[in-house]
Amino acid sequence: MLEKEAEANGLDIDVRYTDTSRWYSNYRTGETSGASKILIDKSTDQIVGAHHFGTGYAELANTISVAMKHSLTTRQLKSTTAIYPSVGSDLGSLL
Repeated sequence: MLEKEAEANGLDIDVRYTDTSRWYSNYRTGETSGASKILIDKSTDQIVGAHHFGTGYAELANTISVAMKHSLTTRQLKSTTAIYPSVGSDLGSLL
């Protein structure tokens, strides 16, 4: 979902935008740009939308897609372990 779609559906969302261009996961691969925006329904603590820009961010999109399909909360996602260093290991910090 986009922010406007979430609001139009009456959801009370928390928008978590992060510029990751200077994060180590980008730096180690020579990338100079990256960003993430994750929309979280405040009442359920579930992700309702996510937008990513950067090399390797498909890994995050896949994880978030599974989380959305299975109604996982951000708390549950933060409790998982990802391979480090990887973009996937950044998910806990983005949430």
